[in-house]
Amino acid sequence: QSGTARWLDAVQVRELEPQLHRDVVGGWWFPEDASVDARRLTWSLRAACVAAGVQFMVGSDCEATSLELSGGTCRGVRLADGRNLAPKSILVANGSWMRNLLPVPVVPHKGQSFSVRMPSDSPPILSRVLFAQDTYIV
Repeated sequence: QSGTARWLDAVQVRELEPQLHRDVVGGWWFPEDASVDARRLTWSLRAACVAAGVQFMVGSDCEATSLELSGGTCRGVRLADGRNLAPKSILVANGSWMRNLLPVPVVPHKGQSFSVRMPSDSPPILSRVLFAQDTYIV
């Protein structure tokens, strides 16, 4: 089931985002959408994991090269440096490279990202995520 979507004309879209260029003729509004600051979320999740005793393994020697699967459960991981790990729980967080380990339909896409910081005495230009063809602005 998808969320609610509403088309807004030029007047309505500027009521939500007054800083939009005058050539904008309208846009879709998804009132149930939300976003988070990915950097802050990542650091918060990492801190919670460390507090719970999670061991992080990073670097090219820790790359997972294969999984030991049994009965639909991952029983272990083989690392690039030859080590075999069989912990109680495993989380392999390798994004679109998961397809190298399992037959999942995940494909990497190249993207560009940059951040700008508004002066502390200026209000934000946008108040929500804006989407356009092949682009979005947070």
